[in-house]
Amino acid sequence: MTIPLLALALLAGPSTPDEPKIDVVKHTLKNGLRLLVVERPDSPTVATQLRFLVGGVDDPKGQTGIAHLLEHMMFKGTETMGIADREKEKPLLDRLDELWTALDAEVERQRSPFAEANPAVLEGIKDEIEKATAEHRKLVVKDELWQAYQRVGGQRLNASTNQDSTQYYVDLPKNQLEMWAYFESDRLANPVFREYYSERDVVHEERRLRTDTQPQSKFRETMETLIRAAHPYRNPVVGWPSDIDGMSRAEVLEYFKTFYAPNNCIIALVGDVKAADAIALVEKYFGSIPSKPQPRRRITEEPPMEGERRLKMKLDAAPQVAISWPTVAEGHPDAPALSVASRVLTGSGGFGGGRFGGGGGGGGTGRLFKRLVAPPEGRGIAINAAAMHRGGRYPGVFAATATPVPGQGLEEIETALLAEVERLAKEPPTEEELARVRNAIDAGWVRSLESNPGIAGAILEAEALAGDWKWWRRERELVKAVTAEDVKRVVETYLVKGSPCIGWLEGTRSPGSPRGRGGRPTEAGAPGGTGGVR
Repeated sequence: MTIPLLALALLAGPSTPDEPKIDVVKHTLKNGLRLLVVERPDSPTVATQLRFLVGGVDDPKGQTGIAHLLEHMMFKGTETMGIADREKEKPLLDRLDELWTALDAEVERQRSPFAEANPAVLEGIKDEIEKATAEHRKLVVKDELWQAYQRVGGQRLNASTNQDSTQYYVDLPKNQLEMWAYFESDRLANPVFREYYSERDVVHEERRLRTDTQPQSKFRETMETLIRAAHPYRNPVVGWPSDIDGMSRAEVLEYFKTFYAPNNCIIALVGDVKAADAIALVEKYFGSIPSKPQPRRRITEEPPMEGERRLKMKLDAAPQVAISWPTVAEGHPDAPALSVASRVLTGSGGFGGGRFGGGGGGGGTGRLFKRLVAPPEGRGIAINAAAMHRGGRYPGVFAATATPVPGQGLEEIETALLAEVERLAKEPPTEEELARVRNAIDAGWVRSLESNPGIAGAILEAEALAGDWKWWRRERELVKAVTAEDVKRVVETYLVKGSPCIGWLEGTRSPGSPRGRGGRPTEAGAPGGTGGVR
């Protein structure tokens, strides 16, 4: 089914000369795979992106981080790529699975207070694992996919996982698109999860470097568990340490077999390619991959939060106050006004939320900056302050944060943040503030259209979220149509009358020290992600 679509009307009125027009062709294969193509012959390259509609929110209990770990494994080769002798490899992989299963069982047994520890048993299994791993390593062709793409001029080869999806991308010369179709369809149809246990250790190390040794990250992670008691957005995308260490190769393979199906995948191709040629190519290489029944997504609904929740942590970092309120999912009628509210508070260059760039206007125009950082009447109480709203497939959060100046108490920072939120309900945005927000949205919109990867990511995000790439346009129109009364209403409903989660990071460092820099809003409970596998 092919649906040619008219050029985007970027505004309700006539397009300005600087706004490029985008034609999108959507094609759905019989196996359910969706393809979005944009012809842009300005440069002889094509941006390719694949998105699977599975992320951290879908991780089963006891297997947090499995979607992210699977992302890593998708770069380990196939039946024909990444290995010198597949027939010799098969028994070695089976042997390694047996040994690791035995090791995990023995570790669990010896953890029991009723078991008698026998270190010699553990050491014996480890020795066998080391021998089998060394034999297997002789057969592995490291990074063959990376090298193949790089030899033909591929750039930006990488992947990322967030709470709602997993995506893979690479930019290629236009004459290498068939090679891309062959490699990516092979990865989907015939992957081999080799070097699994060493890669599991890599993922654990990634968590250690990004979270466990980073006080600000630990604070954010704890805030996310505070604002959600039940919904799986509370879990880190990278996973909890014991879950990472306990996952078997068989479990990850089963997860792959369930969710990595063409009917759970969307592809975007943007660049110097004809839509008819792209459709034929994707049909040729992906069309024979069978669809798979998708399970019911049994996502626990978060019960209403009744009453304030508080967190205090003392870590080796700059002090910070973070306040979060539960809100709504993307697509909810109130989401645009919440996004505008965050932009009015933050100003430009901040984290206003949404997919159209930064905050709401010129530097220093945000209310938080004017009141907390650089008030006209004298010295500010904060080094930085910002707000954001972000949802996903499921309800998100509105968050406000500030880092105090040296010597400033956290109680005063909290009071000031709450006061500015309440003031936004009593004194809604002026027309000047709304105009700055709209201008920033337009600027971010145009910037997103300047590159093939930017366009591919934007239409793919909309298609994945709303089931229709045109949401990309509709969302922008809705945000720009927000009125001062809309902002007043949502701030009163979700923030002033809502129950906040208030976090104090009682840091031991000054804000200017290497670990003391900060100010990004604490995305407590917001769909996060982890990107890159290298």
